[in-house]
Amino acid sequence: MRFDITALALVAFIAPSVLAKTWDVNVVNGLFSPQELDIAPGDTVNWPNNDGADHAIVETNAGARTCNSKAGGFNSGRKMKGQAYSRVFPTAGVVNYKDGIGANCMKGATGTIFVGPRPTGADPNASSTTSSSMGTATSSGATTTASSTAQPVVTPSPTNKPNSAYGFSASENALFLGAACFVGALVGF
Repeated sequence: MRFDITALALVAFIAPSVLAKTWDVNVVNGLFSPQELDIAPGDTVNWPNNDGADHAIVETNAGARTCNSKAGGFNSGRKMKGQAYSRVFPTAGVVNYKDGIGANCMKGATGTIFVGPRPTGADPNASSTTSSSMGTATSSGATTTASSTAQPVVTPSPTNKPNSAYGFSASENALFLGAACFVGALVGF
């Protein structure tokens, strides 16, 4: 019986990390692209700096997009060309951020990450939007490709939106179900 519980715990622990995706948010002409991103809990957002200037990714206060840094929020520190900042967002919520270098934020360098299902009527510039500090820096999951065009090239979903409520595509759901069935068969369920 101990093997049964251990095997199930292992699948429950490993499956989400295997299915997690990594999404790129590029800096194009001093602005974030895409400016809004929908991800699933557990996904990673990567901000590669391929722009000619320095940038810093700084979490901002809840509510409308603002240039006011959130006390205790994440801050990438100064990133020069060729450097990147990555962060895992493990729980659902809405996170606003800005470019924390100089006047970049005042010129429109702000963005919003919707982790999990987007709240009904969510508008990152409306006062009802909430924000939370989440995760730790890391990188894992699906491959992404940085792009200097207005829309980044992201694999596997070109829309930057998860395909289901939890961000799993049909093939990923089938993979997870298949793994669960395989483990179940091994342990005699």
